[in-house]
Amino acid sequence: MNMLKALRQLFHGLVDDQPPARRRSGSSGRKTSSSGRKTTSSSRAKSSAAKRKTTSSRGRRTGKVTTSSTVYTEQSIFGGNSASLFYSVPQQIRTMRTLSGYNNLDGTRSMESLFYQQGKYMENFTDDFPDNVLCGRTTPMYYNLKDNELRCYFTWRTRYRTGALPAAQNAFLLLYAFELLNLIGVQTPEQAYAALGSLLTDYGEQFPSFRKSLLRWMPDFAAYYQIPYRCDDDREAAAITVLRHSAHTPKELLLALDLLSKYHIRDSKLFLAKPEEVSEIFKAVYQALLMHYAEHKKQSYSAFLLGEQKREQHIMFEGAVFYNRMLQQTRDVRLSPLCVYHCCNGKWAKETFCGEPHSDRIGALLRTFDSVLREALKFKGKLKPGELPEGDEAVIRKALNDYFEEQKRKNAPVITLNASELDAIREAAAHTTDMLTLPEDAEEPSAALPAEPEAPEDDGSEDDLPDLPLSAPAMALLLCLLTGESYQPLVDAGQMLSVLADEINENLYDTIGDSVIEMEDDNTPVLIADYIEDLKGMLEQ
Repeated sequence: MNMLKALRQLFHGLVDDQPPARRRSGSSGRKTSSSGRKTTSSSRAKSSAAKRKTTSSRGRRTGKVTTSSTVYTEQSIFGGNSASLFYSVPQQIRTMRTLSGYNNLDGTRSMESLFYQQGKYMENFTDDFPDNVLCGRTTPMYYNLKDNELRCYFTWRTRYRTGALPAAQNAFLLLYAFELLNLIGVQTPEQAYAALGSLLTDYGEQFPSFRKSLLRWMPDFAAYYQIPYRCDDDREAAAITVLRHSAHTPKELLLALDLLSKYHIRDSKLFLAKPEEVSEIFKAVYQALLMHYAEHKKQSYSAFLLGEQKREQHIMFEGAVFYNRMLQQTRDVRLSPLCVYHCCNGKWAKETFCGEPHSDRIGALLRTFDSVLREALKFKGKLKPGELPEGDEAVIRKALNDYFEEQKRKNAPVITLNASELDAIREAAAHTTDMLTLPEDAEEPSAALPAEPEAPEDDGSEDDLPDLPLSAPAMALLLCLLTGESYQPLVDAGQMLSVLADEINENLYDTIGDSVIEMEDDNTPVLIADYIEDLKGMLEQ
């Protein structure tokens, strides 16, 4: 077939939207109806090619021109964060990767020395990488981070050093802590320790596992570099408070034990109602238990609650990347009352006091104290006591009774009289007592002979007594209470103190306006302190 003829047939087929192969198949079929297998297969091949051409041509609809209003911009063919693959890597990062970590002094090479060498090289590097790349390394170091992970870390570090608080990752926090432990990016150990404390404050609550590691490394850091230790662990601070309770308030002692306890007395209804009083009583109980364990059990009660002394080998900065490049001298470093580090020939041991508080024992103590105190104060809402060692509950009960007795003595009214007032009241009391008491050997005068008049004695008369509407026994009781003299002669004479007290209160009510004597539970009369001065003024008239 002529090429031009074939081209015209193709154009004609595109315009009419008819597959030319099908036409050829029809015409050839009429001409060669009895053709062999070879002719049939050839026509089938031509028909298939024609169908493919027709199918592709149907999608274009030639002869019509259409336009689109869509505006296309530059887009990455990878999409997502893969655009970071096209950012160039700074030359300083490339140079850092060529460092070997070789130590010229001893000829050794280690991951720690490599980390230190690369870290010192990059300690002042800053970056502004636009992408946020996730890093899941559990022990991040410069050599095992990819370029985009490194750039993302250095960008975070740059922002954090300038005072911002950017979103962090656990790997970035660990890597930054490793730098500070090795004094990378700081001038002194004190600066590094302060930066570690800032990390703990800024990200500790958000990353609990990082907080736990940091609290383990910071005491090691203070002992290694021999700098003052700042206690950032709440439980450690509470244990120190309990151990040095004499230097703290009763409430601080109680709340410190509460922090270490399974039973939280700070949520108790009794404590919420009377926090200061409950704390004061508890300190008296705690001191009684200290004395009991020291005298009878030959044991420290603080150690019983907080744990015994323990010393064991210690790995400094365990779990961190730390390059030990300093020659450590043999020494002892006391960080706090609870912790002492010992270094001998470069090997470390750690001695702890009260390092493992027994929360169950402390909880039993606080629960029993709360229960017994509720019972003593008749506070509503009973509480089952905890399980204490034998004898401890009895010590708590006795300490409570002693405390309340001491408070009763302190709160008793104090009567103060000057010397002249005291002498006058004593003379009046003696005269009244003489009037109530008859001598046993007194004889009646003889009826035959008149009794000789005796010379009057200057020991006072009834005119010397204050003009009060009281009987002689009631007056004697009032004078005894004012002077502190014993009123036992009244009791021996068969007088009832409660009756006399009622007489005084009733007869003096119009003058005083209130009762002046109260009867205690043991039937003991006590003057009300507010009216003592008024009574003394009445007796002086």
